[in-house]
Amino acid sequence: MDSIQKQSAYLKTLFFLLFIGLGISSPFFGIFYKHVIVHADGTPAIGLIGLIFFVMPLVSLIANIPAGILADKFHSGKHLITLFCFGVAIFAALIGLVGEDFAHDWTANGKFIYIFVLLLFLNGFFYPIIPMLDAETLLFLNKHFRREFYGAYRLWGTYGWSVSTILMGGLLFYFRHAPLIFYCTALAFTVLGFVAWSGIEAKPTTAPIVIPWSHLKKDILFRWFLLFVFLHGVVTASSFTYTGYFFDDVLRSPLEIGFILGTWAIFEIPVMMFSRELIDRFGNRWLIVSGLLLSGIRLILFSFFTLETPFVWKWAASLLHGPGYGLSQLGIIDFVDRRAHPEMRATYLNITTVARMSLASALGGILGSMLIERWGSAFLMQFCGWVTIAMIFFFVFLIRRHGRRG
Repeated sequence: MDSIQKQSAYLKTLFFLLFIGLGISSPFFGIFYKHVIVHADGTPAIGLIGLIFFVMPLVSLIANIPAGILADKFHSGKHLITLFCFGVAIFAALIGLVGEDFAHDWTANGKFIYIFVLLLFLNGFFYPIIPMLDAETLLFLNKHFRREFYGAYRLWGTYGWSVSTILMGGLLFYFRHAPLIFYCTALAFTVLGFVAWSGIEAKPTTAPIVIPWSHLKKDILFRWFLLFVFLHGVVTASSFTYTGYFFDDVLRSPLEIGFILGTWAIFEIPVMMFSRELIDRFGNRWLIVSGLLLSGIRLILFSFFTLETPFVWKWAASLLHGPGYGLSQLGIIDFVDRRAHPEMRATYLNITTVARMSLASALGGILGSMLIERWGSAFLMQFCGWVTIAMIFFFVFLIRRHGRRG
C-alpha cells in the first residue's frame, strides 16, 4: 500500500510541475515573439510569428506517435518523460538568449531563423510529455483504482498552472524582460526532469510487448472521434495560441495578464474534484458538449474587450475557461481511454494529441495570424467563439455513442 501511495503522490507532483512549466511558457510565448521578432520600425513581424505557430505543431507528427509506441512497447513512459523534460530545458534556455542586448541589432529575419530552428528541437521534446503522463496515470488508475479518478490527478496541474501564470505575470511586470519567459521555462522543466527521474523503478522492466494494431484498425468510432478533435483543434489553436497576444492589446500590464491566466482555472478545480461523479452521471459525450458551449461563450465575450472595459468584467468572462476546458478535457481523456486497448494507452493518447495538436494547431496558428492581420485579434476571438459553438452540432451528429466498451 505504501508503494501505491508513493506512486499516487509522484504522479500528482508531475502534473503540478508540468503545468507550472506550461503556465510559464505557452500563454506568454506569443508576447515574447511580439516583442522580439519585430521589424525595424518596432512593429511585430506577425507574418513570421504566424509561421512559427503554423510549423511548430507539425513537429508532433514526427515526435508523438513513435514516443507513444516506445512507451507502450517497452513500458518506458517515465524514462521518456525524464529525457524529454531535459531536452525542453536546454533549448528553452538557448531561445531566451535572443532577447538579450547582444542580439538587439539582429534583423527580424535573423532572430526568426535562430528561434525557429531551436523551437523545432524544443517542441520535438515537448509534445509527447503530456500524453505520456496521461497514459502513465491511466495505467496506474486502471490497475489500482478507476479511470474516473483521473480528474483528481489532473487537478494538481490546475494548481500548478494558477501559481505559475500569476508568478510569471508578476515577474514580467516587475522586470519587463521578455527572455525571462524562456529562462523560467528552462528552470521548470529541469526540475520536472529530476522529479520524473526520481520515480523510475530500479527493478528491470517487463519484456517488450507486441502492439495490437488490429485493435486500432477495427476502431471506427475512434477514427470519427479523431476527425472531430482535429477540427476542434484548429479552432482551439487559433484562439489559445494568440490569447497572450490578444491580452497584450486589451489589458494594461503583464500583471493583469498573469492574474487572469492564473485565476481563470478556478472553476476547473470542482470539475476535476468531482470527475468520477460527472462522468458516471453524464458520460464523456455530454461533458465535451458542455465544455464546447462554455468555451464558445467565453471567446465571444472576449471579443468585446477593450482597454477601457472594466477589469472586473474581463476577469468574470475569463472564469468560464475553467469549467469549459475542464469538462472537455475530462470527456476527451475518458473517451480515449475507454476505446484504447490496455496495451495501447500511450499510443492512443499520442495519436489523439497528434490529431489535436499537430496539423490542427498548425492550421490554427496560420489562420489566427491571417485573421489578426486582416481584422484584428478581437475578431479572431469572436470567430473562434461562434465556430466552437457550431462544433457542438457537428460532434452530436458525428459521435453518437459514449465510447463505452463491453
